[in-house]
Amino acid sequence: MIIIADSGSTKTEWLVKDGEKLITLKSIGLNPFFVNARKVTEVVKETFRNISVQQVEKLFFYGASCSSPDRCSIISNGLAAVFTKAIIETDHDMLGAARGLFGNNKGIAIILGTGSNSCIYDGNDIIENIPALGYILGDEGSGAFFGLQLVKDFLNREMPESLSKKFQDTYNLDKESIFDNVYNQPFPNRYLAKFAPFLSENISHTYIYNMVYAGIDLFFKRHVIAYTTHKQYAIGSIGSIGYVFNDILLKVCKKYNLELTINERSPMKKLLEFHTK
Repeated sequence: MIIIADSGSTKTEWLVKDGEKLITLKSIGLNPFFVNARKVTEVVKETFRNISVQQVEKLFFYGASCSSPDRCSIISNGLAAVFTKAIIETDHDMLGAARGLFGNNKGIAIILGTGSNSCIYDGNDIIENIPALGYILGDEGSGAFFGLQLVKDFLNREMPESLSKKFQDTYNLDKESIFDNVYNQPFPNRYLAKFAPFLSENISHTYIYNMVYAGIDLFFKRHVIAYTTHKQYAIGSIGSIGYVFNDILLKVCKKYNLELTINERSPMKKLLEFHTK
C-alpha cells in the first residue's frame, strides 16, 4: 500500500493505492508554519481511522512550506507516529506540482490555489524558484490574495455598492468579525481564501473580472516572466484559482507569448503515475 499526499494551506488530498483499489481522503491543510508534529499526528489518525495504517509501505507527502529540513521534519515526525512501518518522503508542494504536471518533462510549473508559487522544472528537479512570500507579502493571484483585496475594498467602501451588499449578505460580514479572523484567529490565509468563490460567482461584473485579471497578470510579472529563460518552457498550472479562471489564465499567457499546455485542479493523477510507473 502506498499513499500520496498533496497538502496546501487549506486542505490536504490523500490518495491511497491498495493493490488496484484507489481511495481518496481529505483533511485540513498541514502547513508546518501553522501546525506542529502533534497536530499532524492528530489529523492523520482521524483521517485514516478506517485504513490499516500498518500496511502502508511508502508515503510521499508534498506540502506547502515544506521547503527546509526543519519544516519537513515537523511533517515527517507527525506522520511517522502513525505510519510506523512506512518509508516516508516529505517535500515541497512545488515539486509535487511540477511532477504532477510534467512527469519527467521540463516546464514552468505554477500553483494558483490558496497560495501561489512557481518554479522551473527540468524533468527531475526544480532548478530555479522565485521565492513565494506568503499571504501577507506575496501570494499574487491566489485565493488569499484576492480575498484580502475583496475585504479591503469592502471595508474601504471601494467595492461597487451592489456587490458590497451581496458580499455582506453572503458572508454576514462586519468590521469586527473581519478583524477578529485576520488578527486573532488561526489560519487567516484560509479565512481570506474562503471568499474566492465570490469571484467566480460574479466574474461577469467588470470590477471582479478586472481584479482577477490584474492579480494573475501580477503573478506572471513577478513569478513567471521574471525567469530570464521563461520563453524556453511551456506553462503548467495546478490549483483551484487557475483551474476556475482558465480563460483569464490563457489570456495572460497569450499576452506574454507563453503556452499553457496543462491546467489541473489537482496533481494527483500524474503523481500516481510518477510514483508507480
